[in-house]
Amino acid sequence: MILLRSLILSASVAVLAVLSNAAPAPSVFDNIEPTIDTQHESFLAETTAPGLESNPGNPVTLTDACGVLAITEPRNLKYRHVIDCYNSIPFDSAQAATSLATVLTIFQDYYVFTDSALARTAPTPFVNATQNIVGELEKIGRGKYTSDYKFHNDILTAITGLGDGHAAYSIRVYKDEGQRGSEDCIVETINGQAALSYLRTYAKNIFGLSHDTNARLNFMLASQTYNTDTGHYIDSPGMFSERSTVPEGPHLEYRLKCPNLKETVELREEWIIFPTHEIAFTDAASYVENVCIAPPEPIAPPAEGGVVRRRDGPIHRITKRAGPETSPPPTGPQFLGADVLVTGNASVFYHLKDQPNTGVLVCHTFMPSDPEAEKDVILDGLTAFHAKNVTNILFDFQGNTGGSIDLSAFLVQMLFPNKHPLDAAFPSDIRITEPLQELARLSFDTEGISYFSARDFINLANGTSTYENNELFDKPTTLTRNGRSSLWTEKTSLNIPPVASKYMTAAASFPWTAKAENIRILTDGRCGSACGMASYFWTTIHNVSAYAVGGTRGEDLSMFSFAGASVLQLDQLQSFYKAANITSPLTDLAYKNTITFSWLEMYGKNRTTPLEYDAELYRPKHRLDFTPENARSREVLWKEVAAAAWK
Repeated sequence: MILLRSLILSASVAVLAVLSNAAPAPSVFDNIEPTIDTQHESFLAETTAPGLESNPGNPVTLTDACGVLAITEPRNLKYRHVIDCYNSIPFDSAQAATSLATVLTIFQDYYVFTDSALARTAPTPFVNATQNIVGELEKIGRGKYTSDYKFHNDILTAITGLGDGHAAYSIRVYKDEGQRGSEDCIVETINGQAALSYLRTYAKNIFGLSHDTNARLNFMLASQTYNTDTGHYIDSPGMFSERSTVPEGPHLEYRLKCPNLKETVELREEWIIFPTHEIAFTDAASYVENVCIAPPEPIAPPAEGGVVRRRDGPIHRITKRAGPETSPPPTGPQFLGADVLVTGNASVFYHLKDQPNTGVLVCHTFMPSDPEAEKDVILDGLTAFHAKNVTNILFDFQGNTGGSIDLSAFLVQMLFPNKHPLDAAFPSDIRITEPLQELARLSFDTEGISYFSARDFINLANGTSTYENNELFDKPTTLTRNGRSSLWTEKTSLNIPPVASKYMTAAASFPWTAKAENIRILTDGRCGSACGMASYFWTTIHNVSAYAVGGTRGEDLSMFSFAGASVLQLDQLQSFYKAANITSPLTDLAYKNTITFSWLEMYGKNRTTPLEYDAELYRPKHRLDFTPENARSREVLWKEVAAAAWK
């Protein structure tokens, strides 16, 4: 059984959102309501458009699924409207071949975990089976397709199977999301199956973002997220009820046990369609032309000095949508037992009143609008802790899916200052191909062309200095992993800038600095990317204890997810080749898209397995379960951890 509110499973009413919706239709269509039968059959049986009749005996009918979608008002949209339109998009074999060739090249020549994903075993807490991504994509290439939607969805499924939060394939023709929650009921079954079993199966077989099923489970459940506008935590839907792809069917069936009701409640909930954009289309052809193949937005060139390279932004995250407020925004303090001392765009500092020697630093993202300004916020917050005589700090990393690698390294060093320049840097390497070598040579000669400039990497053979020539890319080495050989750079490291002296001087005066016994980490496995990097350094290198909450009782749960790489987008890579004035080996896709992949892999200190697959480093020292109390209130959870950590 799953308590909806204690685990905040926002799936009692499922929601589906359409990427693109027709622009407002003429007023003669305002009253059209499609006929829906109880079996959710296709809407392609003729839909009549009243008011467009040349005479009452000869009504105009629409048989184009996207035409039906176009004239249907948002409040009347149903799952079948969307899926019928998607399925009606004609399959273009030439366009599909181009798309697949580009994706195959990315995962064959640029993606750093292609070989590691072939591992036959997955140590706990990981559960992934072998994933031959190149083989899966080649299999798709041999398939006989008639549906454009199925073709792109099969590519998405193959990439999702990698369990890598940095690897994503999103064709903007077929993208959906939405939201709605529920209150205080226990979900006994979903679609006739025990609720937990149903969700675990979904997490294991369909959902990506982590190699750990229990971390995936936490991603699917709703959670409390910090709203920077109000300064309060709000209940946000999980990825089970807010889908980024079309769901498996038109509805979900629930059996609920609710307070003050003797009988169970049976619900059959249809997906709610939530239009997110207004783009005019009238049929399948104009849908493709206006929604799919509209000119892409220009991609900004990389920032000078490689700052963009160090941005390791989260790939999957809930976004705000325009819409009516259901209630006035909250005012005043949210927690009676915790005072807010300092707030920033990425961090909030709380002081626990009944445990006055304990401060809580909530770092809800590493991707603030201004990472440099956030460093000053962090200094101000730690200084405020010191003024309150705080000696113990709890870091709350729940739901922090990454951001700036520089900011992550900064936070690590504010607690454990470097003794050597590379203490907060990861040994790393990059896949090598001839086109990439050519790009790297030009990038070395001209600053700011791309991420692939040896000037931005540390030559580990020479100590701590950056490369003075292009040998990092010109002299690759052959590595064989799981039976597959590839060319790689030698081990190197990102050139993380040193922390300014004003921060290090202040850090030296704090009572918790470099003391693992005074620091704890709270995470739910959704601590991804740059967040996972900080957690790794504190737990593995500096011996800080971590508490992982959620998942399944009695089972392991990873502290973090997709921690061992930096992310790159196809459009960015194409812009690099263009800036260098050389021909890219990749062909631009006809459809607007967001295709991302891990381009640089990292290793733990003195480890031979890439951090992404080094499961041993993901295990926390302590496990906690969600309860009806601590799932509703971060304050309750903080006090539970503080009481256990500092008895």
